[in-house]
Amino acid sequence: MLLKRNSSTDENSVKLAAYTIILYISSLFVPFVVVASYQSLVYYSRSQWLFATPFSAYITFMAGMLYGALVLTVYLIFRQRWEGPKFKWTTVLLLIISIPAFILSLTAYYYIDEKGIHNNSLTTLTEKEYRWEDIAKVKIVYRNHQGTTQYYQYQFEKKDGSVITIPYDVKFRENIRRIEEKINKYNIIVTDNFKNPIVD
Repeated sequence: MLLKRNSSTDENSVKLAAYTIILYISSLFVPFVVVASYQSLVYYSRSQWLFATPFSAYITFMAGMLYGALVLTVYLIFRQRWEGPKFKWTTVLLLIISIPAFILSLTAYYYIDEKGIHNNSLTTLTEKEYRWEDIAKVKIVYRNHQGTTQYYQYQFEKKDGSVITIPYDVKFRENIRRIEEKINKYNIIVTDNFKNPIVD
């Protein structure tokens, strides 16, 4: 009976070790698949001009997976020394702590449409809206990289002072005409730092 119990325990340890290794490896690509798939199903709409996920969302999901793998690694190393229900429940509790990282990463996004800019940051669960008619200023941020000055970001500031920064990427460039039309329509003040760009 004791041999069977030891054999079962060893088998469970081997399985847990295998799952832990898989968790380490899959953390390199699973965040990009899971976050993108979830958001495209839940938040994406054809009415949006562009929809994007901040890179920090993928990193946070990845960190959550690595944290879980690290907790399991510690459990596997010390389970024989500290074996008991208290150590197991502590491990479970530490794993549960990582859940907010997954939830927040899945709900971090921004998109632009006919109404304005919509943003759900990594630190909140509610979407914030920057309606075109509420935007007072737009600052075009330039960056000088290796001697070449180019677009870097667009900073949209509401009349209440809140600011949202959108990176100037391929998706943004594809919709720049629509965005500029809204800027002109609502007489939004535009400034830039072309003469004093960010240098890196």
